[in-house]
Amino acid sequence: MGASLSLSVFLLFMLADALFQFSRVVLAGMFLVWLAFTLGILVWIVRRVIRSQRTLEATARRIEAEFPELQSALINLLQLLNDSRQANPAFCLAAVNHAAAQAARIRFEEAAERQSRWDRFRFAMHTSRDLLEWSGILVTLILISILCGILLPNWSSAASRLMQPWQFVPSVGRVKILSVEPGNTEVLVGSSVTVTARVELPEKKPYDAYLFVAEEGKPEERFPMTPSKDLSEYTFTVPTVLKPVKYRVEVGDSQSAIYRLGVTQIPAITEVEVTLDYPAYLGRPSETFRQRVPDLRGPQYSEATLKIFASAPISGGEVVLDGKPIVGNVESDGRTFTVKIPLIRDGQFVVRLKNQAGQVDPNPRVNRVTVIPDQPPTVEIVKPARQSTAALGDRIPVKIRIADDYGVGRARLEMKIVQENAPAGDSGTDTEANRERSASSGAGGSPSSPEQSAVRLNEWENPSSPFLDYELVIDPARFSPGQKVGLRAIAWDKRNFGKYGLDLRPQQATSAWHFVEIISPDAKVASETKELENLRAAIFRILEEQIRAKTELVTLRESAKQNPAVLDTGLRNVRSRQVHIQGATNDVVAAIKDTDSEDRRAIKRILNSLAVNEMLQAVQQCDRLARLADKATFGEESQELLQIQDRIIETLRKILDVARRAQTELLAEAQKRPGGDLPDDVKKKLEEIQSKLQEFLEQQKKIIEASEDLAKTPVEDFTEKEEQKLKELAALEDDWSRFMKEAHSDLSKLPEQDFANSSLCQELNEIQTELKMAEDALLKRSVDIAVPLEQLGYEMAKELTSNLEKWLPDTPDRERWSQEESLSDKDKEAPMADLPGQLEDLIGELMEQEEDLFDEMEDISSSAADSLDKGAGWDAADGPISNMSAKGVTGNRLPNTSEIGGRSGEGRSGKSSGEFVSDEAVGKGGRKTPSRLTPDPYMKGQIKDFSKDPTGGATGGGKESGQGGQGLEGPTPPPHGPRELQRLAGKQAELRNKAESISAQMQILNYHHTDMEQLIELMREIERDLQAGRYQNALRKREVVLQGLQRQKEYVGGEFEVKQDTTVNIPKDIQKEILGSVQEPAPAGWEDIVRGYYRQLISGGKSNP
Repeated sequence: MGASLSLSVFLLFMLADALFQFSRVVLAGMFLVWLAFTLGILVWIVRRVIRSQRTLEATARRIEAEFPELQSALINLLQLLNDSRQANPAFCLAAVNHAAAQAARIRFEEAAERQSRWDRFRFAMHTSRDLLEWSGILVTLILISILCGILLPNWSSAASRLMQPWQFVPSVGRVKILSVEPGNTEVLVGSSVTVTARVELPEKKPYDAYLFVAEEGKPEERFPMTPSKDLSEYTFTVPTVLKPVKYRVEVGDSQSAIYRLGVTQIPAITEVEVTLDYPAYLGRPSETFRQRVPDLRGPQYSEATLKIFASAPISGGEVVLDGKPIVGNVESDGRTFTVKIPLIRDGQFVVRLKNQAGQVDPNPRVNRVTVIPDQPPTVEIVKPARQSTAALGDRIPVKIRIADDYGVGRARLEMKIVQENAPAGDSGTDTEANRERSASSGAGGSPSSPEQSAVRLNEWENPSSPFLDYELVIDPARFSPGQKVGLRAIAWDKRNFGKYGLDLRPQQATSAWHFVEIISPDAKVASETKELENLRAAIFRILEEQIRAKTELVTLRESAKQNPAVLDTGLRNVRSRQVHIQGATNDVVAAIKDTDSEDRRAIKRILNSLAVNEMLQAVQQCDRLARLADKATFGEESQELLQIQDRIIETLRKILDVARRAQTELLAEAQKRPGGDLPDDVKKKLEEIQSKLQEFLEQQKKIIEASEDLAKTPVEDFTEKEEQKLKELAALEDDWSRFMKEAHSDLSKLPEQDFANSSLCQELNEIQTELKMAEDALLKRSVDIAVPLEQLGYEMAKELTSNLEKWLPDTPDRERWSQEESLSDKDKEAPMADLPGQLEDLIGELMEQEEDLFDEMEDISSSAADSLDKGAGWDAADGPISNMSAKGVTGNRLPNTSEIGGRSGEGRSGKSSGEFVSDEAVGKGGRKTPSRLTPDPYMKGQIKDFSKDPTGGATGGGKESGQGGQGLEGPTPPPHGPRELQRLAGKQAELRNKAESISAQMQILNYHHTDMEQLIELMREIERDLQAGRYQNALRKREVVLQGLQRQKEYVGGEFEVKQDTTVNIPKDIQKEILGSVQEPAPAGWEDIVRGYYRQLISGGKSNP
């Protein structure tokens, strides 16, 4: 009965859990209830068993109660038997026999059957029937349990759950959970875990599935799981596992066992000790240092030994460099990993350290290998220049600059000789074979071809200085004029490496060829003399400009006392001059090379100091004077500027004196040079000519004295004696003329030497000739030729068909033509015949260079005009006729001051009117054109004006040509075509607008913009000068604006640099900590969080679905 009751309660609780799946708390309560109930029954049964043990008297009394017919026979019988006194034994025996006889008729077992089940239970009068009934009940309960196990899939698990409430027992229902992955395992701290439950469903429909996760000491959290398409798997990803957790899965009515996810820590790199073993050829000892990250940087071909200290014990590791694993060793302490990495090329590598569980970081840090390549050496010949000249006997200093990142191992200087008839293309480089052959041939061989193979001049082993010096002697026994000596330098570094499958040898660098042209000593002196002369001319122009600037300042000081309003304009002009002077000085400094002579370099140093000191101070003083508030103090304040100008003038004069002395010394040295290198016949001929020239000089002095005496008397008043003397002088001049011609012929027999410059030949577009005056030029009298109107004989050609030969006059202009004026206007108009597409002209050297020679040469012109064709040629004659056929030629006489009209190509400048028909002008000299402004309109067409001569005064009409910087004299001409002037002014306005925009931006950004405002004002002045035609002023101010804008650019660039670099005052250790944190690994356990943070930044805050 007790077992049945206990089992029935137990089955009841099982049924409830199978149907409702109670929690372990409820199961624990049910288990306690069942246990208490079972124990209670057990206690009750034991107690009942104990209490059901009756005495014989109680049993007799219970039987007498069930069988009344016995009355009290049984109790009497027991009392008589137990009576020890036995007072009446016979009576007692009879009573016993009577009671036994009555009891023998009664079946005592029928006593319990007469009672009901409840009474039997109450009075503990159980029978075998009762035992059988309770056994049946127990069997029935067992059968019910078996039936429930068949009907309820989780029936068996319910018993286990009920019997073991202190531990989790999964409930197994209709859904079969085949496996749960990853099961019991350990994962990296901070990593994500995907839990996958493989199931077998009774029906092809999705069941609710949940993942229950609980950390130690915390309640479970439930997360829904996602089924796969075929419903065979349910998954859920735990994003981050930071601590050990337990998890289980519930799918439908089934539960999985509880699994444990442990966390393990991946060994992180706490510090790296790097030992760099450099290649042997570098000669550097090994270097050891420590750093936070294993990034490597070092010279190429070095070997880096990494000693990596881990944050946790490690069992092994490897380094993967460019996809190739490199195995290292774990030290005995279990936390240090050592590996060697060669630094061959730039690359990337990762360090994979294994923990005790054999796990590695799935996303290790990518480290960089930065190799400092072994660059080839550099070699350069500093002296001499790429193209230079040297005379026989000179000693050429050769200076070679060599450099290498790890030192030069060997250097060599080579030379080759190029003959003057060698092709131009052969003077550049030679082959490697030629160079190797030259290494064994030495420096003493003579060339057998127009170009000699390179020969070795000198070689240096392991040079310690970056500069190598050598002196090349131009020996006349080995070199000759016309040859070119080529020099080049070769350098090798010390590279020598043969590991890791490489076989590297020294790298080589070769300089460019520097050619020294061998010239004669006289040619060298002439060249240096010309350079000094050009330098003196340039310095003299600067001195002249400085004197003008001082003169203008002195004049301004006097004018300002009377009219202070002229100060602003005058100061601007003085400042423009000073700026121009400084710019010209800088140009001269830049033109003097470092390879020039010592005198020229000394001049360069002085000029450079003058430009950056006194000349700059002069400009600054001009700016200071322009900002004076009290103009009355200008005289006193400008005294300092005058002193500066005086110092500049004094210094320039001293420099000119130095240049003059250098030129004098050079010429004196040339005179001392012996002529022993000339052939005997040439030397003899030159000595004869020198003696004749000395005689010629003496005769010329006498002729000049006689000519001065004759010049005091007009030619018309000469006496016969004076005329005879004049003839003698003419004959003497004729004799010397023949001598000069013969000497020239003799000299022409010498070997020809070509000193021509091809660039000059390309510019000769006209035919030039020098004409010899007629022998009777001295006897030529002035003649006045009257030309009556009847002799003009106008041709008036309408078509030009002939092009006759033209001769230039070879006599001075001693004829004066007086042409009669025409009485009608008909002769003043000539037909404008079509001109040929090309004109050619003869240019003769002017015989008279003075502006006002004689009044007798001036012709009297008239307004007559002609259009000549046939017969226009042969002689270029003097005369006043105006020609419309453009058939004239440019003679070797100065133009007349009379007005000439017509059409012509470019001729001598002078008074003329008409049309210029050539497409370009180069400037052929002549008279200075006076100002005579006429109302003539401008003509169509533009002239390419290459002339640098001053244009003179203003004229009317004409065609457009180049505009010079000097400007025009006299009244201002009519406005030039507004198109060009407006274009220039518009361009200048655009530049000014840009400058104003930049100034506004500078003001917004809080930059100093006062200087920019001054430049803008100067741009406005340039714009006004362009509109007014003051081009010289515009050009000067342009230079000032350009220099000012350059200073503004440097100022703004400097501001940007200062604003970018804001860490100057931060200590280096803090800078290193700030910058180094970027490459440090994330804290343990936070890798995925940090990685996800940066992914969010990259994706712009958009999370992946």
